[in-house]
Amino acid sequence: MECSSMAVASCFRLIATILLLAMAGRCSSQQMDHIQLSRIADSIDDLTQVLQGVVENVTSGQRYMIDLLAVEIIVFCEGGWLKLSSSCYFISRHQHWEESRQKCIALNSDLVKITHDEEYIFLRDLVKGHHAYIGLSDQQEEGTYRWVVDGTIHQIVDSWWREGEPNNAHSGEHCVHYHSPSDGLNDISCDTKFRYICEKSGHLPWNLASVPDEETPAEK
Repeated sequence: MECSSMAVASCFRLIATILLLAMAGRCSSQQMDHIQLSRIADSIDDLTQVLQGVVENVTSGQRYMIDLLAVEIIVFCEGGWLKLSSSCYFISRHQHWEESRQKCIALNSDLVKITHDEEYIFLRDLVKGHHAYIGLSDQQEEGTYRWVVDGTIHQIVDSWWREGEPNNAHSGEHCVHYHSPSDGLNDISCDTKFRYICEKSGHLPWNLASVPDEETPAEK
């Protein structure tokens, strides 16, 4: 579909509407409730408002960024999960670190991997007043912190950590959690029970029919 720069917003609204209708057809065997339809309709309106602010001379690079933004707006999360960008997050009850990870995996997710300041601040504010495990540990090699979801090495961001951490106190602290009272990350024994944060990618509306029913996570 060819769109002039002055008609970008209208064109994307048309595309979003077509996707909504196509998704409704695909989901004939799995009826959508009014809340889901309302959320998708709101996403279309949000997308239109964003695109109305696009400048007249849209370059190919800018159009690519618009495509990415559209995906972020359209994706959604199941009940009990909170959305930031294209990811969904859930905070659950107290568990040991390894048990926390297994609980996340059972929900088609994993312990959260924090990749940028915006995400860190979002999660910090989300767990305010509570300790919460994240998917970071140095169990494989002391002092080398890896994200369990993909094994990548975490480059220490000083502003994310409590002062003087991580310090492997008593030579037995290998799992990382958000330490609420001091507003920062802290390493601790993996046997300590804390709340934990799961993360997974949001669903695209046109894939809704293929999303398997899963048990709604327990409330915080």
